[in-house]
Amino acid sequence: MSGHVFRLKFIAAAMLLGLAMAAQAQAPYVPGVTEAREKEWRALVASAQSAYAAGRASDGVEPARKALALAEELFGPDDPRALISANDLALHLEATGHYRESELLLRRVFDGYARTRGEDDPGCQMALENLVDFYIARKRFDAARPLADYALSTFRRITGAHSGRSKRMEGVLASMPAAPNGSGGAAQQDDGHGG
Repeated sequence: MSGHVFRLKFIAAAMLLGLAMAAQAQAPYVPGVTEAREKEWRALVASAQSAYAAGRASDGVEPARKALALAEELFGPDDPRALISANDLALHLEATGHYRESELLLRRVFDGYARTRGEDDPGCQMALENLVDFYIARKRFDAARPLADYALSTFRRITGAHSGRSKRMEGVLASMPAAPNGSGGAAQQDDGHGG
């Protein structure tokens, strides 16, 4: 499965997860106001995800930034809805060449899920795959290889050696060039768009 298709599936799954969760708004909860602001967050997420799915990532950056800021304010930085928003923004930034900021957000999403929900959580597993895909796309095999090894052992334990996730990660590892005497790939830098 290509990284783009996988990421679109992650967005869809993450959005459904976020929409299905009970409202756990940050205190103080103000009836009417909190619901309206959560509705605003959902609209921003939908706008950003729609732009990404349509191949217009640059149009989704601003709504994704606003969605993340609002999610952090309403739900807290480690809430799955904030992590969904951080992942969305990371994908938009990567697609528009803002690699450094994208990498930091993808790491934050993985670390957030791992810390708050554990490595067995499906969101954590998808975040790990997104991070591996990011490094492979940048030809950062030095960073991708240990994460892919970790992912493979985790997926084998959680989903079984013959699961789709395990098989995909086996293929990812097999497709990477051999590490030349401990040195990794050169990091791809931002192309001047900021980030």
